Amino acid sequence: MLVNQQGKVISIEGVNNNRTIEAKGGEVVQIEGADNKVVIRGNVSKLIIEGKGNTVTGNDITTVTIEGADNMVNIGSVETVQIDGVKNHVHYKSTKNKSGQVKVSTEGADNMVMKMK
Repeated sequence: MLVNQQGKVISIEGVNNNRTIEAKGGEVVQIEGADNKVVIRGNVSKLIIEGKGNTVTGNDITTVTIEGADNMVNIGSVETVQIDGVKNHVHYKSTKNKSGQVKVSTEGADNMVMKMK
């Protein structure tokens, strides 16, 4: 497992890693690989997932970007979600956007961005 914490970018690369990240606020978390389980404590500005079968749980993430398949993200708050791939799911509780709606762009099949009660 490679965990690289340079400045404000936290990178996780590999397969089948279980990792908890203590964010101080404003970091970018980048996950590359497959079947990683990541818990983000604290708020980050951006989450980037490239790969398959990754599961991420977190608090407030301003922007979520996913490229790949079968990734699952469960977070408290999000403003923008960009998905390119198949069967990726983002579940969130709220957004800070004034419209009350998350800005979503998806390419691919069976992707879902859903507000949880």
